[in-house]
Amino acid sequence: MTPYEAIDARFSCRAFTTEPLDQATLDDLASLAARLSDQSGLRFVLVGPDDGGPELILAPRMFAGGVSSYIVLLGPDKDDSRECFGYLGEKLVLHATALGLGTCWVAGTFDRDSVTVPLQEGEIIHDVIPVGHMPARQPFAQRAIRAGLRKRDKKPAALYQGPTTLAEAPDWVRSGIDAVIKGPSAVNQQPVVFVQDQAGLRATLPNAKRDVAYTDLGIAKLHFELGAEAAGVRGSWQWGTEGMFMPF
Repeated sequence: MTPYEAIDARFSCRAFTTEPLDQATLDDLASLAARLSDQSGLRFVLVGPDDGGPELILAPRMFAGGVSSYIVLLGPDKDDSRECFGYLGEKLVLHATALGLGTCWVAGTFDRDSVTVPLQEGEIIHDVIPVGHMPARQPFAQRAIRAGLRKRDKKPAALYQGPTTLAEAPDWVRSGIDAVIKGPSAVNQQPVVFVQDQAGLRATLPNAKRDVAYTDLGIAKLHFELGAEAAGVRGSWQWGTEGMFMPF
């Protein structure tokens, strides 16, 4: 499964089995986390069931139980860190999805005291990403939560401003925005709007009311990039709320 294919397979998993991840899978995830840490200067730390701490305690109103393996995202309390965590952390999420695992972005609905990774100077815990085996069927309460949140999905056209309607935009733009719609977003607010004009296409946050909007920005940029590539246009993003998409 490619990262683009994993976009369709991924969903916000809110219940996990008690089966631990095998060592090969843990090593695989830890290796990618280490590479992303080296690449960014931020910290992506995989906590496994044998690391000596308790399982991650997730809010019972949102999740069915805890989970013994999770990824902690640690770095400075800055918006550019949040954007980078979104972009690179979603790479971990899609990789775990391709391995057949369940994941969920969690920004606040967890017990921070249950996270056993010591903070370094200048760091905060930005997010955690539980990773584990999924039950054959998610419990009813968790399915209801997910369905309720997905009802907030915006229409693709609401994420685009350009010289034409989205329906008339190039295939690669429509494919990119389709991939963004399928991505995770804090309480499904999907705050990123892609603006296209003579200068090119840029990702904006016109109404960023919460810090997590910058994490959403990073996730959306990665999903757009993968969707555009699937339609034949490869490119990369500039960082920031007016960052341009640069085809190559």
